[in-house]
Amino acid sequence: MKDDLATHLAQQARLLGLDALNAAEAKPDTVRAFAQAVLDELAALGLVAGEEDVGCWAQRRVTGN
Repeated sequence: MKDDLATHLAQQARLLGLDALNAAEAKPDTVRAFAQAVLDELAALGLVAGEEDVGCWAQRRVTGN
């Protein structure tokens, strides 16, 4: 089952020319760019530390009490 985030990340991988068959031979800058895109999305969801700006996959969180 595909979800929107997975589809978005797959599109990013395709744009960078990455897939599961060529990742070992990919240039480090390309892999780093994809990793950053993944981490940015996870941070937007609040799942890892980072900027929690509103993005495609997250809604603004309530701050304060």
